[in-house]
Amino acid sequence: MSASVSSGLAARGISKSFAQQVLHNVGIDIAPGELVAITGPSGAGKSTFCRILAGLEQPDAGSVTLGGRALAGVPPQQRRVALMFESYALYPHLTVHGNALSPLQAPSGRLDPALAAARVDEVLELLEIRHLGERLPGALSGGQKQRVALARTLVQVPDLYILDEPISHLDAKLRHKLRGEIRRRLARQEAPTLWSTPDGMEALSVGDRVVVIDGGRVEQVGTPEDIWQRPASTRVARLLGDPPMNLIEGQLARESGTVFFTRRDLRIALPAALVRVAEQAGSEGVSLGVRPDDIAFAAADAPGAVGAEIYSNEPFGKHAIVTLDLGALLAKAKTSMAIAASLGSGAGDGIGRSVGLMFPKDGLALFDGTTGRALPGT
Repeated sequence: MSASVSSGLAARGISKSFAQQVLHNVGIDIAPGELVAITGPSGAGKSTFCRILAGLEQPDAGSVTLGGRALAGVPPQQRRVALMFESYALYPHLTVHGNALSPLQAPSGRLDPALAAARVDEVLELLEIRHLGERLPGALSGGQKQRVALARTLVQVPDLYILDEPISHLDAKLRHKLRGEIRRRLARQEAPTLWSTPDGMEALSVGDRVVVIDGGRVEQVGTPEDIWQRPASTRVARLLGDPPMNLIEGQLARESGTVFFTRRDLRIALPAALVRVAEQAGSEGVSLGVRPDDIAFAAADAPGAVGAEIYSNEPFGKHAIVTLDLGALLAKAKTSMAIAASLGSGAGDGIGRSVGLMFPKDGLALFDGTTGRALPGT
């Protein structure tokens, strides 16, 4: 492993303000060869953070080191950072091949012309745009332009890759294919990679670790499994999942040694594991989290079932999403097509029908009703 990437990336205490503060004390470490995905809603500060790492913006506070080298005052062209811009930033007078080749012709990345051309052809083939090599950007679709910008980044051998929404404008089939192909290619590189995306599920699928950012603050850092199974806050829970976790605001009630979650007519006895968590609650107000996949259907009068009314029933081929009215609250269940069809034949039938819902004994989460943070032990 080369000395230049021996210690990866370390960003510490990064803060930045424009008209208002957009980053608050953000810190991320990325090891050599590691791919870290950063995700959050639009406006969370992801692109600003990427631009600071690349040297296009200067932080108000904090530090960045790359391969053990402090980057304060180092201009962008000397940082050895390959940044894919969210806006593509293609040269309009250069062809697809010329745009992808351009960083290999710059003084900092110059290669033998034959080697450079071969590398460009390889990446264009990977991204399925080699046949467009002689076209100008003005003759390309949005998805094709995005792949040209991605190609221009992947042909480089930098000390850090930054991919800002690299596949967001591609069709679903190509997006699924390229996620794996790009990850496989980057896994063979020594440089660390930061992959920025507003799609939480994409972040989980590509990242060795995932950073969830919202409102310019880091909400959680962990492996995809940690973040999926143990979201640190309601903000994280709302960002991840298809559909995301249902969050039901209510109260805790204790009766005869049993702890219940209650909301109006809703009353759920908590499993033993969550009872211990509930005992750590600073107040009775909490939010109960349950993933749509974990909700099962039962007869409306089944023992232990929670009563609900079908609000909508949407088939998606291999699964269906059923939206349920729990009384001034909508929740979603993800179930099989067969079960959804049994609730009423056709996508629209069954609406208004009363059903019973069975909540799981495992997989529930409790969040503080004031702070939104997961209760200790969740």
